[in-house]
Amino acid sequence: MGTTNKNWLVHFKGNEALALRFDDQIESHLRTGRRILTPFLDETQQEILRKVAGNRVTLSFSGGYENAERKRALIGETDDFEIVQLRAKLSSYERITHSDCMGALYNCGCKNDHFGDILVNEKEVVVFVCQSIAEYVKDNCTQIKRSRVSFHEDEHIVEKKVNIEKFHKIVTTLRLDSLVSACTNLSRAKAQNLVRAKYVKVNHICLEDCAYLCNNGSILSIRGYGRFLFEGVVKETKNQKYVVSLGKYK
Repeated sequence: MGTTNKNWLVHFKGNEALALRFDDQIESHLRTGRRILTPFLDETQQEILRKVAGNRVTLSFSGGYENAERKRALIGETDDFEIVQLRAKLSSYERITHSDCMGALYNCGCKNDHFGDILVNEKEVVVFVCQSIAEYVKDNCTQIKRSRVSFHEDEHIVEKKVNIEKFHKIVTTLRLDSLVSACTNLSRAKAQNLVRAKYVKVNHICLEDCAYLCNNGSILSIRGYGRFLFEGVVKETKNQKYVVSLGKYK
């Protein structure tokens, strides 16, 4: 990293361009000392940045509230993420979805990486945006579907509970295919097919290696089955199998 030798990119198969961009930003920070603030990143992009950065720089993330999924990253010493929380009341006669809100932001000219999480309930919508576009959104995003809305800046603490249904399974190994089998109740062979078909992510990174050994706290995203948490080994059985603690995000 930071040299003309790009052999390290083998660890970022399919995401080489993004890894190179992050590496360039890190090298720029190391040369100049200037902080670098990214746009909003999804969870895969965040994980790639963490891996590229390693221990070379001070790296921090924020999405504007606890348990945010989409976050901005800061490379360097500072804590100002320049995120604005906008809130708007919704009309009671029309059901508004997350997709509706995202579509309204796109329609008024916002780019995907300019806004973070969108939280919607029957009464209101909360969206986290880059400070640089907050005024623009307030002035231009005035309608969602057929409902008129008026966004305003808001500093009330947003809470998003993470519900995980925990369960135990017995596995013969901590390999990825074995844990996928335990999470999905599929045979080991079918679990391997999911991995090889690129249907499985570990900590938001797509992996095709069935023999990959998962660490405690790993998050497994399995297309068509949901997202799971591998908490770790509870105990080893007498016949050398493992009782593992798993959880499914609800």
